[in-house]
Amino acid sequence: MGDASLLEEVLALLRCPACGGQLEFLEQAEGRGGSPGSFRCLSCARVFPMRRGLPDFRIPECFTTSNRLSRALYNIYAPLYNRLENALARMIWPDFSEPRLRREIAASLELGPDTSVLEVCVGTGGNLPYIRARTRGLLVGLDISEEMLCICAHKVKQMDLGTVYLFLGCAEYLPFASDVFDRVLIGGGVSYFGDPGRALAEAARVATDDGLVVVFEQSSLIERLLGRVDLPLRCLPPDLKVLERRWLFGGSFYLLKLAVGKS
Repeated sequence: MGDASLLEEVLALLRCPACGGQLEFLEQAEGRGGSPGSFRCLSCARVFPMRRGLPDFRIPECFTTSNRLSRALYNIYAPLYNRLENALARMIWPDFSEPRLRREIAASLELGPDTSVLEVCVGTGGNLPYIRARTRGLLVGLDISEEMLCICAHKVKQMDLGTVYLFLGCAEYLPFASDVFDRVLIGGGVSYFGDPGRALAEAARVATDDGLVVVFEQSSLIERLLGRVDLPLRCLPPDLKVLERRWLFGGSFYLLKLAVGKS
């Protein structure tokens, strides 16, 4: 966070995930609870440290049983994710194509040259090159798994994707100001969030009034047996209205496009 202009942009974007207060950046260790490179809420005084170069905005409320399990599983799976995910998907769905899926996801966002995008559950960043190819606007990724996000940070540098801000956090308590993103993508996993309804409400909160929220999810036999395929539709907040639900690869995945309309 050494660049003053980047720091100013980040501070304008961020808010305390616990109380919504504005944050300050601590350059040096300062008093009780402060450490170099951490953020501190000016309202509730919570401190959010840097972990492996990533700002950590995960609060205790993030760690429901479901979210703790997801974090643990993805932390273990992270080193193998990029090598195995496409191969495993093709074993289950023979017509699956990861590049086609990523293109479909990016196209569904209806991006313009300066469109700002937040991807929740950014994982190892598989969608980021396809999104960056369509917009030079603000691009932000968030994930609860530190191992996945560290791989994502390496990919951003390796692929020269420009400025991409990455944060540790959870979908239910987003560390961002309201009305700041033109598009919010929830890139998988919403059916297993600790509180899907709260996560969708948070996506609507941080999106602009005329923005879009796009949910991408798989529809495997497990999701169908557990009755989770329609879960996002069952817990939609009033600020989100369904525009389109499109099935991909013979119904194995779907994209749910939601319009933001705040009263």
